[in-house]
Amino acid sequence: MSESTERTTVFKAPRGGLMTDEVGVISGDLELLTDASPDGTLTLKVRYDGADEWYTIQGGPFTLHDTRDHEVLHEVLISMLHRPQP
Repeated sequence: MSESTERTTVFKAPRGGLMTDEVGVISGDLELLTDASPDGTLTLKVRYDGADEWYTIQGGPFTLHDTRDHEVLHEVLISMLHRPQP
């Protein structure tokens, strides 16, 4: 059985920011972490770029039907969330 994998990408938050369970809305330059466990459990966390503390993105729990979809899902999330201001 394979171990969990983590992917991270820095992005600019969409207008209005992202809602987290721990601190509410965060915005600005953020880093997304996705982690897919062997059982399909998907963890989505975010932090301010360069910060130490991660926050759970509100929603979930999230489950992948096929863990091979993790990388593609991470890229889709980044393309949806990355909203640099013109």
